Amino acid sequence: MAIFRSSLRGARLLQHPIVKKKHLFASISVAFGLIFVFWLTSCATPGHGEGQTPRAMRQFVYSPYLYINLPPQMAAPTFMGSLLDRVRSLIGLRGGDFPEGVKALTLAFATGECGKERWDDLSAQQMVDAHLKKLQRAKIDYVISTGGADGAFTCSSEQGMEKFIAHYESPQLLGFDFDIEAGQSEEVITQLVQQIHGATQRHPHLRMSFTLATASSTEPDRPTLNADGATVMKAIGLVGLKNHFINLMVMNFGEATPDNCVVDGDRCAMAASAMAVARNFAKEYGVPLQQIELTPMIGVNDLKENVFTLSDAQQLTRYVHDNGLGGLHFWSLNRDGMCPPGSEVVSPSCHSLPGLSNLAFTHAFAAPVR
Repeated sequence: MAIFRSSLRGARLLQHPIVKKKHLFASISVAFGLIFVFWLTSCATPGHGEGQTPRAMRQFVYSPYLYINLPPQMAAPTFMGSLLDRVRSLIGLRGGDFPEGVKALTLAFATGECGKERWDDLSAQQMVDAHLKKLQRAKIDYVISTGGADGAFTCSSEQGMEKFIAHYESPQLLGFDFDIEAGQSEEVITQLVQQIHGATQRHPHLRMSFTLATASSTEPDRPTLNADGATVMKAIGLVGLKNHFINLMVMNFGEATPDNCVVDGDRCAMAASAMAVARNFAKEYGVPLQQIELTPMIGVNDLKENVFTLSDAQQLTRYVHDNGLGGLHFWSLNRDGMCPPGSEVVSPSCHSLPGLSNLAFTHAFAAPVR
């Protein structure tokens, strides 16, 4: 009974207006306190605070190749009044704005052993200071490309791979491209793929692509890759690498014959040949189109029968987007302009086609961009 009377007095006391207000105020205070604690905890949790949202791997990238360590003779104006007039300020030359419609660049080429790589005569840090910091300040995304036709990139240790990645890390880094066409041994290629596999697990937000030269024939049931490319695909299967892209170089098909390309008159139909290579590669290796990227060489290729026109660019762009491919690039931004009189037919600084406006290919590939 005593307990009951005490409870009754407590219940009556809670009905008093002053006590009710105090009780309500206390409840509101507790509620606001809980909300504040939840907000504070959320902000302190990775992925919720400003600037801490986990980065996701970009599923599609349009990024023209830019050879950043320009030879001295290319620093002077060579076409359209000035070489790459609208990107000069970003790569240390005179100039202005970034090309409209381009959200990212593929920067070529780092060579040597990972962690000790060089950019021609520049160390990794010198390249970052001279070029990359300008892109970072301008909020331009980029892919770091390695190897190339004239150099090899190797990687024999996790420590070296992590040092390599750290050289270029920033919010603008989309990933790394491994251009393998220098005749590396199967052991060296497999070792590199093993390190890339480890890097994809430690850095799942980074895109990893392999740029491979395609074999001459575009006919079904013929090999679509040369020996280097076939070795890379073998290593990918051996290592078990899953999260990657294959960037097919659709250029330099050779003489205009049915064994080499889709023929149109006395020339290779470059866009049609590129599409055939993508389809045949997907069938041969069982790689979905979403993991395949394409890189043509604009203008006159190494052989005069291989001329990639503006119409080819428009056709290939439609094909890439209509079929959901993983990426589109071209070689190179440095070449996207007309040649001055007296230039070589195949030039690193112009495309050798007449009557095209400044950066015509750059804009053609950029529309539409997903």
